[in-house]
Amino acid sequence: MWVDIHSHSYPAHKAPEVIASILAKTRNACDMRVYGKGTIDNLIDVELASGFDKVAICPIATRPEQITYMLKYLSALRSGALGELAMRHVIPCASLHPDDPDAELHMKQLLQYGVKMIKLHPYFQHARLDGRKMTRLLRIISAENIPILCHTGYDVVDGQEGLATPQQILHVYRKVPNLKMICAHCAAWRCPDALKMLLGRQIYLDLSFQPGSGVEPIVRKFATSHPQDYLLFGSDWPWMSPKLHAERIASWELPQERLDAIMGLNAVRLLNLI
Repeated sequence: MWVDIHSHSYPAHKAPEVIASILAKTRNACDMRVYGKGTIDNLIDVELASGFDKVAICPIATRPEQITYMLKYLSALRSGALGELAMRHVIPCASLHPDDPDAELHMKQLLQYGVKMIKLHPYFQHARLDGRKMTRLLRIISAENIPILCHTGYDVVDGQEGLATPQQILHVYRKVPNLKMICAHCAAWRCPDALKMLLGRQIYLDLSFQPGSGVEPIVRKFATSHPQDYLLFGSDWPWMSPKLHAERIASWELPQERLDAIMGLNAVRLLNLI
């Protein structure tokens, strides 16, 4: 089973506007491209055509009250309202906001709707990864033994610095018991100490990155040398093609056992997809 644990989709009526806005904001940062329409139907078509069996759509709660949307989305996914293909192939993922005073209650509600992973984004949620608010939220999620996919490193859209650095990753891994946090993008962009600080540790990484950002050598080193059980495939679609990214990773000539772990076996185990 191939699993893409990092993708995004937007409501059909908003997708063109969202994509245009993100492309405009990233124009001077890197060669950002779009590889689809940004809708859930298009995503599923792309993933299946690329050989992937499961995909996690990773929403981001930018306000605490968006828990209402998260619950509605999970309910629609579970009931088949988003389509049979979505029900079969999309991994239930949601987001919580670090300012949510009822995060513990809302986490339990998400579990009732079958959530498998929580997405956090320090830049979009305006909270340092190792700050008080985010640490509290990480503890609430980890107490339920649910993996977290967290944006780490620099963010091309937001433009701030220093909200999700390798040093902060180490801080939260020390402070939060049973933390299963997948560090998206290997915390590589504009964090030259990522390899020095994270390589070899029992810390989950997803191998998504923007080709125009100059971080491919860092991500490739993680792919070849990091503990095999802690590496996962993520495309960040629609900002990268799952097919092209899978081909890029395959071109690094990894041993087949390691490649199989990255492309799906680790995600199946971590997210309990069987």
